[in-house]
Amino acid sequence: MSTINTPISVRLNTQDSEFVPTGKSVLIPLEIEILENWCEVTIDFSFYSSNKNLVSPTIEITPIVLKNLQYQPITETMINMVVYEEGFYDVEAKITATFSEEESVSNENKLVTTLSFGVFSTQDKYIYAHSSQTAFNKYTAIEATNDPVNENNNLTKLEKTQFTKNTAPQEQMEDISHYQSENIQKIKNFTNNFTTSMFSQPQSRLALRKGQNATLKVQWPIDNRYNSFLPLDQATIEVNGCDGSLFKGVLNNGQFTFTVPQDNFTFNATIFAENTNKFGIFSEQNPNYLIKTTFSNQLEYNITDSTAPCWSVFQAITDLVDITKRVLNFERQNNRKIYVNSRNSNSFYNLKDESIHIGNNDFYDWDVIAHEFGHAIAHESNSVNYFTGAFYNGVNQYDYSYNNTTYRNKSTSLALAFNEGYGIWIGVRLLKESNYANKMPFVGDDIYTDKAQNGCYQLDIDLRDHKTLCNIYGEDAQEAIAKLLWQLGDKDKRSNIRALCSYPGTEVVSYSLEKIFNNVFRGKKLNNISDFYIRMFANYVGVEIDYMKSVALGSRVNKTILEKIHNLAMPFAEFGVGVVIDDTKTQGINQLVWSQLKTGSLPGHDQFDIYFFSSDLSTLAYKIQDRHVGNGNEMVQQDGTTYSYALQKKDITELLAFSSRQPHQDKTLYVLIAATATGKTACYGELLTGPYFSNLVKFKFPESRKTVIAVDSSGSNIATDPNNLRIVVAHNLLKTQADRNNDIFNGIIKNE
Repeated sequence: MSTINTPISVRLNTQDSEFVPTGKSVLIPLEIEILENWCEVTIDFSFYSSNKNLVSPTIEITPIVLKNLQYQPITETMINMVVYEEGFYDVEAKITATFSEEESVSNENKLVTTLSFGVFSTQDKYIYAHSSQTAFNKYTAIEATNDPVNENNNLTKLEKTQFTKNTAPQEQMEDISHYQSENIQKIKNFTNNFTTSMFSQPQSRLALRKGQNATLKVQWPIDNRYNSFLPLDQATIEVNGCDGSLFKGVLNNGQFTFTVPQDNFTFNATIFAENTNKFGIFSEQNPNYLIKTTFSNQLEYNITDSTAPCWSVFQAITDLVDITKRVLNFERQNNRKIYVNSRNSNSFYNLKDESIHIGNNDFYDWDVIAHEFGHAIAHESNSVNYFTGAFYNGVNQYDYSYNNTTYRNKSTSLALAFNEGYGIWIGVRLLKESNYANKMPFVGDDIYTDKAQNGCYQLDIDLRDHKTLCNIYGEDAQEAIAKLLWQLGDKDKRSNIRALCSYPGTEVVSYSLEKIFNNVFRGKKLNNISDFYIRMFANYVGVEIDYMKSVALGSRVNKTILEKIHNLAMPFAEFGVGVVIDDTKTQGINQLVWSQLKTGSLPGHDQFDIYFFSSDLSTLAYKIQDRHVGNGNEMVQQDGTTYSYALQKKDITELLAFSSRQPHQDKTLYVLIAATATGKTACYGELLTGPYFSNLVKFKFPESRKTVIAVDSSGSNIATDPNNLRIVVAHNLLKTQADRNNDIFNGIIKNE
């Protein structure tokens, strides 16, 4: 790693700096210029104040992560800052640019530079500039402009008396702090006429009388702008009276009522972020510190202090606990601690102590909170074998080189993709049942939103849309798995756009959230999407996954079972996990063709079983088992994600023999393929997944065996093979389009 000033150039725009109310976030424009192609920039912030130990979250600045998808040399972003307490602060930003190996600079893949600026805060407002000294000077200059009182002369003496060129920076900070202590009352007197902060609490004029019922009303802000509030529900509350009386209870839709014990009663009220017997919200900086908010002698109180974002987390978890009890009949029984981190943006579930951690990026992002809550209940219900795989970014995890745990490892890449896909699915799905749908941003919709405080979308996944922004599909793709799970439980379906089939009996699989959680997941400790498919197959189809292997030729089968296999195949094929036989377009002549619509380099299916059934789907006519990918007549040929198999003479003989025993007027058979990915060609983590069944597709046998001629739409011969009869897997191009959709596998017969 190199620490240099170039080729990174940073410019912070402080020209528009004006007073900002304490507790409100400000966005400071930042321009970054990098002369070489870069793929990622991270910005981490630290700050110093001589008069504060900074244990409490006196100032918050959201870390920034930028992705350079278009390789632009200049990018713009915003620094998101909130100041909660008075003081002088010097801020340092560490800016790290990461390059891919082929684009590295001087054989280094990371370059670092720094940026600093200052903040001054007093009397419920703050201002920023290029240093804490210039911020203070700017503060006094604006005050002098706003109020011509000569008192400002006392303030401007600061530069002459307190800042000397020979004073060390730390000593300067101590001098500033000392000056602030001595002159704070003058500053307060000077700013008495300043516009009242928009966060001033509504002041109820107390005139409480003995015996009356006093009702406290408490609200929390729904975003970091503090423009809108909702009633705080189910938090514990204590009211300490001036006479030593104590009232305890729980807020019900933001309200708590007690009987006033004496005239002219005054009190202090404390709200604890604790949902009785369910969970508590604690500070990451002080794990034993239960988040709480205190106010005095106000009947109506809007929370706007530094604890305000924590109450969004509290309300989200409260809502999620209620939903899982009401919808899933499940409650967390283990460590029910939720930690909030005001200095770090990372959110995660900690398997070691079974706690949930919410970073400052996600205090108001309920999709992310629900995602982590979903990991917790998945682990505690033994639904998913939780995998802590660290880094992921939505691509095929098997190919993601930044994660050494999953890179080129089939077992771990599938596990991480399944865990994160599950978290995305269940988080958004739980919030569809939320009491805060359409009240909180992004709650109750069909989209997973991970949005940073600076307004940048880190993830924005429409779970109804079958085509992702980057077109990532397969067993190792978290977004594909999230959308696949959503498709299985969504009542408002979207048609397949990738896995296409004309089978007329297709029905949409639609399981409720409760049914998927309790019938498929709960107690099964699933490792990957293949495990889920096997459990879903058994629950939905009604037989085990190896059912077809045990059915003897000529045996009766249940049509309903086959149609359910077909129905389940379609969504798994749509998202690149299973296989599809596309019978809506003309395919190659003399071969059976199917596809796995995946992306990435994870080895796909390489072992297949092919099953043929009678036209009424009542009898197993023939089966070809354990065909592998390779070279040779009896092997399956692979071209990327497309597979083909030419039926052999033995196969044709058996199929014709079965057909000859059928009624003369019924020459239609159906085909079904089961595909397995053995994982033998994976670099690491060899793992067998599947078998995944395909959709049902039909074809017709000829009425005469003398000669089989495949013809094109003009009637010209394509192939004549009287000795080694082939089944032509293609449209009958001589028929109408409607007939083509119904009669796909069709050999056209002409007598010589």
